[in-house]
Amino acid sequence: MKPPVEGRATVEGGIAAVFYGPDAPAGANPDVPVTDSVRVVLVTGPKALKYFNDYRSKASAQPIAGLGDKAYYDGYASLSVLKGDEYLRVAVIGVKSVLQAEERLAAGAVPRM
Repeated sequence: MKPPVEGRATVEGGIAAVFYGPDAPAGANPDVPVTDSVRVVLVTGPKALKYFNDYRSKASAQPIAGLGDKAYYDGYASLSVLKGDEYLRVAVIGVKSVLQAEERLAAGAVPRM
């Protein structure tokens, strides 16, 4: 796997780490979602809860049990997890089972939060 590329995360107000797979378009802009990529954003500190709740209010949030203190799937593109004062958002693009892939990645990340 290639190292991540940094991009701006407009919803969370933080830095996004974008990982590209071998089928991602060459020279992709990290601020534009493309197939065969994973976008990860971690917001820490007092604004984490604000950003978690703000995005949840704008999405068709489906609660997800067993991840962090609270978690939800936005209905089409990403999984958000709140644990303490940390907010993780994971978006997997270009796979058939998006939610399953995002849950696996978040489950591996949450114990490190």
